[in-house]
Amino acid sequence: MNIALFGDVHGDLELLTERVLTAAANGADAVIQLGDLGFRPDLLGPGTRWPKWPIPVLAIDGNHEDHAFLARARHTGLAAAWAAHGLVFQPRGSVVRLGTRRVGFLGGALHADRPQEVGNMISDAELSTALAAFAVRPPDLIATHSCPCRIGIGMRGADSMALLAAKHIVAAGYDAGPPNDCGEAALHRLWHSLTHKPPLWVFGHFHVNHHRKVANTQFLCVSDLGQLPQPPMWNTDTNLLTIA
Repeated sequence: MNIALFGDVHGDLELLTERVLTAAANGADAVIQLGDLGFRPDLLGPGTRWPKWPIPVLAIDGNHEDHAFLARARHTGLAAAWAAHGLVFQPRGSVVRLGTRRVGFLGGALHADRPQEVGNMISDAELSTALAAFAVRPPDLIATHSCPCRIGIGMRGADSMALLAAKHIVAAGYDAGPPNDCGEAALHRLWHSLTHKPPLWVFGHFHVNHHRKVANTQFLCVSDLGQLPQPPMWNTDTNLLTIA
């Protein structure tokens, strides 16, 4: 299988549909979308419509979602209606088989631009769920919204966000790592707790393209959809990434 990797969408479902159709035409069998899609009632609530996509889009949540709405959608059956059109939400700690490979999903991230809310951060319980699931079914690829901090991936937040991040993360008592290797402390714990570390780990959140190998794992940050006309492609048969 060929899996296209999409970064942040931030509610532009028209662009997302365009890119899904293009990916399918270019041989993609599915899409993994790395959070901040735009799970909000004005976009995906009852009565909203968008074309049925020809390939499934497996999406995690980012920090810029309406998490209360997303929780309701999962419990009322609305998420099943999304799946009928091709949008398949992947809960935190879920594992899915795609072709010959397994993918582990863990959405969520700290806010850098506003105070933390209920639902955006990865909780200890969700981290435990992911660790248990990934131990039983070790993923070949892990998909997260942000990345582990302090392990040498070398992510930097945008300079324009530095003061806001200092206020809403550091001053609020949270740890996002040093400025030149930032990310999520919860994902740092996930990385160090994994018995079997995956060959591939992909994430979005930072709106840049970035590629770094740590130990035997390739980390790939996928830029937002508006900046990346040709998404990276993952071939599950060879377990190789193609980056345009």
